Amino acid sequence: MANKKQDSGFSFYIPIVLIVAFMLGCLSVSLVSVRENVMQITFSGSVSASDVSKNQVNVRKSRVVEDSGLKYRMVSASDLHIRKEAEIKKTDTALNESEEAMTSLTDGLSSADLEEDTHDGGDSSSEPVSSEPVVSEEQEEFHLELPNDHYINFTPHKEGYVAYLTFDDGPSIYTKDILDVLDYYNAKATFFVIYHKEMEDDYKAIVDRGHTIALHTYTHKYDKIYRSETAFFNEIERIQNYIYRLTGTRSRIIRFPGGSSNTVSRHYCEGIMDKLKKSVIARGYTYHDWNVDSCDAEHYNLDPDKLLENVKKDLTKYRKPDILMHDAGESKRTTVEALPMIIEYIYSQGYSMEGLQLDSYAVHHDW
Repeated sequence: MANKKQDSGFSFYIPIVLIVAFMLGCLSVSLVSVRENVMQITFSGSVSASDVSKNQVNVRKSRVVEDSGLKYRMVSASDLHIRKEAEIKKTDTALNESEEAMTSLTDGLSSADLEEDTHDGGDSSSEPVSSEPVVSEEQEEFHLELPNDHYINFTPHKEGYVAYLTFDDGPSIYTKDILDVLDYYNAKATFFVIYHKEMEDDYKAIVDRGHTIALHTYTHKYDKIYRSETAFFNEIERIQNYIYRLTGTRSRIIRFPGGSSNTVSRHYCEGIMDKLKKSVIARGYTYHDWNVDSCDAEHYNLDPDKLLENVKKDLTKYRKPDILMHDAGESKRTTVEALPMIIEYIYSQGYSMEGLQLDSYAVHHDW
């Protein structure tokens, strides 16, 4: 009789134990699914697969672009970092919510009930739920932090199509930001520099990062530069020697302030530009104008989208476009903001990007 009562009491717990086991199993499967869904990040086309230090490069995420049957998208280093943090936060939230639900289900059961669940009604084959996020090998690669994360361009370069990004009037407070963006995209550019006090590290950084440093006179003051040929070459030699002392590079690439077709110079010396265009060549220099203008010199901080449109307007007219931009501090902040979009567009049209060399194709306005 006592055994029947004991069996009856034990039978009372069997449905409870089975229900608890069933619910724990469902929650375990659901939790694993949540982890997998949260931790999975899908990349459209091609992106850089790792991030750099926080906020090092702050560039916009582009739309998916299709060109010649290939799709690509750039995701910025800072955006990858934000996304990574957001996904981890979502994972932690999901884990906490699931753990709270499991706790609430077991709160009404005694320790004896749970013990009986383990020995009699539980599924002993079930794996314990880990509190650590599930990270696949592919996801682990995404978390790698590399010092030089590069944009991957999947649009094939057209043979002979080379774009020259050029920045006048620097260096400035934004030079290193420009260099960071260029490095991120694995693009090279040319900096036509003048003298700026206490900017020695920026001149060096231009050369050290593999870009071309070129001459834009020492002062950029028209009344001094264009008084005479002698005055002009004094300015050129002065900035040339200054750059050489800092970087060990003796540049012979020139851009005339205002370009070779400027009309301002005639106010200081009639016919000076015709003389200079001949004499710079005779002295072993080469000069470069531009055939694509971002128009960032026309207004302070022109809207980045407008700067992009200005480049788009003329870029594809040329196999070797020379693109005029400025590295001139606070008044040209939006040039830096537009640069990622401009580079993406240039790549999408099949151009490579190189720094100007002494024997590079030279755009002249008098053609």
